[in-house]
Amino acid sequence: MSKKLSWVLLFALLGSVAVTGCTDEDPQENNPSIGPSDNDKDTDDDSSQSISTETYYANMFGKDALETYYLWNEEISEDLNRWNIETNNDPIGTFDQIRYHEGEKYIDKWSMLTDDMTSFENEINGTVTTFGWSLSLYDISSSEGKERYIGVVNYVYKDSPAAQAGFKRGDILLTMDGNIINSSNYLNLYYGSTLTVTLGLLGSDNYIHEQNKEVSLTAVSIYENPMICDSIYEFNGKKVGYLAYTGFDLSSIPQLIEISRKFKSEQIKELILDLRYNGGGYVTTEHVLASLFAPQSAVTQKEVFEKEVYNKLLTQYYQQEGIDLEYRFGTDFEYQDQDQTVTVSTKDANIGLEKIYGLIGSGSASASEALLGGLMPYTQIELIGSQSHGKYCTGALLPAKDFYVQSPAELHNWGAYVMISIYQNAQGKTPCMPDGLTPDIVIEDDPLLPYAIGDVNEPLLKQALIEAGRTYDDGTSSTTLSRSMVSKFRKLPQVESVTFGKRILTLPSKATQYTYQNRAKIKTSDSKKWAVSK
Repeated sequence: MSKKLSWVLLFALLGSVAVTGCTDEDPQENNPSIGPSDNDKDTDDDSSQSISTETYYANMFGKDALETYYLWNEEISEDLNRWNIETNNDPIGTFDQIRYHEGEKYIDKWSMLTDDMTSFENEINGTVTTFGWSLSLYDISSSEGKERYIGVVNYVYKDSPAAQAGFKRGDILLTMDGNIINSSNYLNLYYGSTLTVTLGLLGSDNYIHEQNKEVSLTAVSIYENPMICDSIYEFNGKKVGYLAYTGFDLSSIPQLIEISRKFKSEQIKELILDLRYNGGGYVTTEHVLASLFAPQSAVTQKEVFEKEVYNKLLTQYYQQEGIDLEYRFGTDFEYQDQDQTVTVSTKDANIGLEKIYGLIGSGSASASEALLGGLMPYTQIELIGSQSHGKYCTGALLPAKDFYVQSPAELHNWGAYVMISIYQNAQGKTPCMPDGLTPDIVIEDDPLLPYAIGDVNEPLLKQALIEAGRTYDDGTSSTTLSRSMVSKFRKLPQVESVTFGKRILTLPSKATQYTYQNRAKIKTSDSKKWAVSK
């Protein structure tokens, strides 16, 4: 669907809805109290004077974003009405608190306001300062109550500090900078700049033993390529493809297409798609993968892959403009990646799959769930692993500098990630709603076992290969693998990156490149006047 999200029209909508009081008259006269002003400082107890100009604009932006685009804008209307942009001194905290919730339970666990949009976008694009590993944490606290965790490597990114140091799946981290790992310091494993760890080993007695080995790491800024493994397994006269993919970023799209071409040339009809560590990403990447994995007939006939359900305001606007809210399978894609326009085609890369084995877990979220759910009406899908996260919404990246026709300098690094829709497949269903995709075969991921991602003995992959018809020398065949493989240690909830659970639609990089049907006005910080753009 070429106009799935017409940001041209949305900006026009923003001009008429999100910014009120816009007339040909001097808006300063009609809105004398808008924004902090030096002329207003006539009392010491005026609470509006306690916030900075930047805070005022951040309040305005956060409130405008929710009022216009937010899926649940009606449900939070009372909270929005209480949001006083002239006096509120914590726009990020307020934004977080009024996300849609029922009592103490947050329905929306993903929307956010940030004053560091640059870092947020960099991480979404896969460029982060990192040690380059994915970890699971286990609680091995003693019966005497002494708190202690261990870190276990799930996988490492190519060319990362962790990879260069020789880390691999199953490696055990016992201590960190000379201290045991516990609830007060474990985040340094993820976000520290330097780190020295000691290693442990799970022995045949099922106890962890010290290796007396110490490794030091320094975090670096790198691109974490989400393509961590692709393979082809051949048995019983058939070939089965395998793809382990950890994030729907834009930079990986050309590589995904090349891998798909390889699978097609090898006449792959069944694919094991490993999304157990994939927390989501760009909708564009999801749509490319859908065009590669769906039946060729569905792509040729441009069948509906998925559709979006928006708030009443946006829905009415789209209907008025005749914009189709359905996305159909296609073969030609154009997107912005790192300020460059990229055009790709999947015309010669559709694999012609007959079945997909989806490997999932609590780390599978958002675009991972949407891809599998969107393909279910067309392709036989068997899910193996554990319950997925349950991110059933689509979010939009809203950089504040592009949000208004003219934006004040104070807002230039502000932005928001806002839930704007619920996605549905061609049958009008959202299979992961509300608590995640339920596996057909339940097997817990266990990185403590000595099997790399892609090893035919790794439990989730092994079960998928068994379902595909492979037999093993140990006699396992079509029966579910023993749950005794699961570690005896209590696994802790994963540490979610800033991008976890992000199914992302983006705004154009420069709002001024587009035509506006309505006026948009915003007060600039330097002149204290309103800038009007047509």
